Amino acid sequence: MWLYRLLLWVATPLILIKVRRFKKDYAHYRAKEALGFWSPTKADLWIHCASVGEALAVRPLVEQWRAKYPQRPLLITTMTPTGAEQVAKTFPFAEHRYLPMDWRCSVRRALKRLECRHLLIVETELWPNLLGQAKRKGIKVDIVNARMSERSFRRYEKFSMVSRPLMQLPDTFLAHAQADADRFAALGAKQVIVTGSIKFDLTVPEAVVTDNWQAQMTSPFIWVAGSTHQGEDEILLAVHRQLVEKIPGALLVIVPRHPERFAATFELAKSLFDKVALRSSVELSQWADFNVVIGDTMGELMHYYQAADLAFVGGSLIRRGGHNPIEPALLGKATLVGPHTFNFAEITEQLLRANGAIRCQDETQLAEVVLSLSGKASQRHRLGQAAMRFAQQNQGAVTRVLSEIDFR
Repeated sequence: MWLYRLLLWVATPLILIKVRRFKKDYAHYRAKEALGFWSPTKADLWIHCASVGEALAVRPLVEQWRAKYPQRPLLITTMTPTGAEQVAKTFPFAEHRYLPMDWRCSVRRALKRLECRHLLIVETELWPNLLGQAKRKGIKVDIVNARMSERSFRRYEKFSMVSRPLMQLPDTFLAHAQADADRFAALGAKQVIVTGSIKFDLTVPEAVVTDNWQAQMTSPFIWVAGSTHQGEDEILLAVHRQLVEKIPGALLVIVPRHPERFAATFELAKSLFDKVALRSSVELSQWADFNVVIGDTMGELMHYYQAADLAFVGGSLIRRGGHNPIEPALLGKATLVGPHTFNFAEITEQLLRANGAIRCQDETQLAEVVLSLSGKASQRHRLGQAAMRFAQQNQGAVTRVLSEIDFR
């Protein structure tokens, strides 16, 4: 652990800059909590979600837990202000705190103010000092939706002196696939159980159905690129230029993964197209007046996908590993992914085999597929229905997780 503490000490200036930036950009950001200065907190269950995606993914689990234990207090921590906003919107009954940065003094300070028996960490947020201090305090720790790509596994293997003791701290890893379970076990995890991915258990929010953005669209063709990263937007906009030549009224909606990129993505789109708008600045009925709309709102990704004729899942054209393809699949949308989907490798491969998605290896192939599908509504429908069937058939992970965890 000395190596980790050394690296953390070296990174301290960068961490403080990040905290300061959050405080500057988000008036409601409680920076003191990130340094471990929590007010007294009591919770029967503590769930940690890094940011928005995890907060959305854990919703079905929280709903079932609340149905079983309606009176028990719940604490949810996040690291980002956008995650905090999502928690406030989705779980108004829960207490929220910002997770302390993983300095031992900050974690110890926060946990001294906490009375809690059980910590659930969503995905693989393995903070050594957090895990170590939680175990010292007698808090049971389970990792839900535990994922580990081959790339991450090789990285952990190189530093086995640090990673092996770390993997032995959680009580249980609830892995979303057998390949993930095998990697955790190989790194020394004490107990690993395959439960499937709770991200399959997403439900389409009632607001998405009632708002029905798609019914308000009048553009001849709309494709939505969700959770995009720097390096992808240029490719997507280049493909869209070709599409607009074929269908002049076609609309591309780009939803950047990180809110700090909203403005830059907007400026990039304006440099290539005359008619560009921010979602926050125009009514849905006005979207048909534009070539590109930048989705600059948080927590509405399912709304954006619902409005689409075709969906592209971001993070996959570059080596970011891709994001969750189940979101558009559950809405019955024909879905495209790039070559880099290692974050959701098994889910994506299964979806591809189920004929619910198409993989595009590069810009050229993406352009070919988008231009082709833009004129083939029946093929898009078949892809979307196959995607929806696949998503629905794989649900049930939340029930399995709840059956494996002792919440007494």
